Amino acid sequence: MQNQGQGQQQTGTRNETYDVISVLYHALQGAENCQTYLRDSQDGQIRDFLQKALQSQRQLADEGKQALQQCLGKDTGGQSAFGWGQSQSSSSPQSSPTSERQSSSSY
Repeated sequence: MQNQGQGQQQTGTRNETYDVISVLYHALQGAENCQTYLRDSQDGQIRDFLQKALQSQRQLADEGKQALQQCLGKDTGGQSAFGWGQSQSSSSPQSSPTSERQSSSSY
């Protein structure tokens, strides 16, 4: 059994977040597999089973997406790690590299 800090050092992601991502991935993969198997099945009872499995996987994936949002909110303090959803007016204006080159070349 690995300790909690060791996994974070290896992946750069909290264990809890990694775990949710993994379960979400497998639920989505399971739903995709169920869809494939449904197309192949001909027996009514087996089709019913596969349809229930598909619904279960989709439900689990939906819950996983919500859990992932919660984990990512913890990881980033409620802010997007990529700056999504942040207003441009709150950031300080920065000069572009082009304008810096232009001003330095006018000696």
